[in-house]
Amino acid sequence: MISFNQNCLGQGKLSAISYQLSAISYQLSAISYQLSAISYQLSAISATRTLLEVLSAFE
Repeated sequence: MISFNQNCLGQGKLSAISYQLSAISYQLSAISYQLSAISYQLSAISATRTLLEVLSAFE
């Protein structure tokens, strides 16, 4: 009976660690998406600057 309770407690700890790792994984994924969004924004800014330079050359 004691070993059964310890086994359940051990599984509970592993389950909690598993949920924490999943939460960290989701947070890292969210950070990754945010960095991708920043990258796209910087690309858009760069493209806009290039377009402005091209347009100003025609003035």
